Amino acid sequence: MTMTPDACQFSMSMLLKQETALTQQLSELLDGEYAAITDKDFTTFEQIITEKALTVEQLDLLEQERIALIESAGHKPDPDNFLYFMQWCDPAQHIMPHWEQLLTLAGKCRNQNLRNHHLIELCSRHTRETLHVLRGEDPHTDLYSADGDTDSGHENQTLARA
Repeated sequence: MTMTPDACQFSMSMLLKQETALTQQLSELLDGEYAAITDKDFTTFEQIITEKALTVEQLDLLEQERIALIESAGHKPDPDNFLYFMQWCDPAQHIMPHWEQLLTLAGKCRNQNLRNHHLIELCSRHTRETLHVLRGEDPHTDLYSADGDTDSGHENQTLARA
């Protein structure tokens, strides 16, 4: 039995509202993660990582439901056919704003996640360099000599020899 446009519109609206709420929750978690990284609050950071993983898992399940809904209506779930599906399901475009809000929030989450990733990389690099200094090692072991070979045994060289 194929789905009617009215039933599809109701189901898609409910799914998009749930996805939007979870994506908003993910955004808040990403802000909390940023604060935990900045404050070096590793206990909170670990808690947020766990919550974030559960939220992403729930989002994946909702996405699978959305794909199944599109397929049950006889449409392909790829981006090229999504607009055709939405025109069939929601010709008055009542739920399109929910989709656009979800896309906007997803883009925000992507940017927040990249920001957090860069901050973690910066902290990690700083920690590695500090460890090298504490061990009495040269933190820049991957430099090249004048002939192009990797030079790991840096002796004091003049600029002319470097």
